[in-house]
Amino acid sequence: MSVKLRFKRMGRSNRSFFRLSAIDSRSPRDGRVIEELGHYDPRSKDETKQFVAKLDRCRYWLDHGAVPSETVSSLLKKNGCDHKNLKLPKPGKPKAAPPAEGAKAEGAPAAEAPAAQAPAASAT
Repeated sequence: MSVKLRFKRMGRSNRSFFRLSAIDSRSPRDGRVIEELGHYDPRSKDETKQFVAKLDRCRYWLDHGAVPSETVSSLLKKNGCDHKNLKLPKPGKPKAAPPAEGAKAEGAPAAEAPAAQAPAASAT
């Protein structure tokens, strides 16, 4: 039996609330759970009450081979649960990187070189 740590959606429409659960990977999202481990309310204004989890039980399941979803993994990392199965969230679209310092340094002498050559050419 493969176990996953994932969210179970609760609440009404446009007012979602999630329960963190250890679930058999073959069961549906809102199906039967093995153990309830906490909850996540993204609409809560108090950030300490937004994500509440039993970190010791989460570590237990991670030690026994449970695989967390991406969202669960990132929230557990933010709350201080360190484990080798926790992955960093996948990045979105790559942002345009500003030019590196080395590129500026290389470009600056090249721009100064023609200016330095022009007076030298007129002097001869």
